[in-house]
Amino acid sequence: MPSGRFILRYRGAGQAPEGDVDRIRAVPGAEVVDQSARMLLVEGPVDPLKALVDSMPEWIMTTERMVPLPDARPKIRRGPREE
Repeated sequence: MPSGRFILRYRGAGQAPEGDVDRIRAVPGAEVVDQSARMLLVEGPVDPLKALVDSMPEWIMTTERMVPLPDARPKIRRGPREE
């Protein structure tokens, strides 16, 4: 079964309900990597997580995407002038 890292976001009012968070933690093979008041970063199998999130209308699930940071070190664009 394919797995990955997913961001689960609670769209309701206030903080995510503890009961919902407990249900997410109970998915076999899933691990909550990080948590804030309204979001969870979860690593685990896609199908059981998707099925659970689909049954909880105030939650959405997106695949974690990594965006590389640009190299901030200055670069020499061309060599010194020859005389």
